[in-house]
Amino acid sequence: MLRLRALLSALSFGALALAFSACGPTYPKCENDEHCSEKGEYCLNNRCEQCADNSHCPTAGMECQAGKCGYQLGYCDPAKACPGNQKCRDNQCGAECLDNSECGAGQFCDGGSCSSKPECGPNADTAECPAGSACEGGRCVVSLAQCNAEPVYFDFNQSAVKRNQRSKLDSIAQCLKGDNVAPVTIQGHCDERGTEEYNLALGERRAEAARRYLESAGVSSSKLNTVSYGETRPAESGSNASAWSKNRRAEFVAQ
Repeated sequence: MLRLRALLSALSFGALALAFSACGPTYPKCENDEHCSEKGEYCLNNRCEQCADNSHCPTAGMECQAGKCGYQLGYCDPAKACPGNQKCRDNQCGAECLDNSECGAGQFCDGGSCSSKPECGPNADTAECPAGSACEGGRCVVSLAQCNAEPVYFDFNQSAVKRNQRSKLDSIAQCLKGDNVAPVTIQGHCDERGTEEYNLALGERRAEAARRYLESAGVSSSKLNTVSYGETRPAESGSNASAWSKNRRAEFVAQ
């Protein structure tokens, strides 16, 4: 009887061990694909994953990346569009254009992107600008003439325009009243005598005096600007009457 009980106990223990061994690892752990088959997954590094190699991915253009199916970098097809303005060629996203033929009307291929054609220049329908204008940054800009003028000189500590200097202002006024003329900045200057603050104010009064004269001669105020440099930009160095006389001036610089 004792031997029979021992035999039954041994058989029971063996059956129990066999049952436990048949269960295998607990999900998501695995030892082979069979342990993951119920979830439709595959065993990868002892863990159930969506895929173990590229053949397990269901869609063209996908690859197995760390157990997950993902699209290959830059892949595209009719169902998977490229980001932004990129274009799909042979299932690979690339530049919006490779040449002008891939752009619409009024556009050209500019470094892989379709851009509006400029008004002038190598990528324009008409490279040259009309007479009297020049191509600048793809646009036809009216060429502006520059008015050249001699400096107007002033007496010591004065800002009134002297009679013998008015002909210079009359000459520049005549030029500025023409068409397509660049505006000018009137620069007021002083000699070295006096404080810096005083000379800045005196230089401004001299520039303003020249501006008022030109406006009274018919020059549009839109063509005139003023600035004072005081004593900081002498025309001639030296501490003598000759240098001082040349430094008390207003100059006209085209913009």
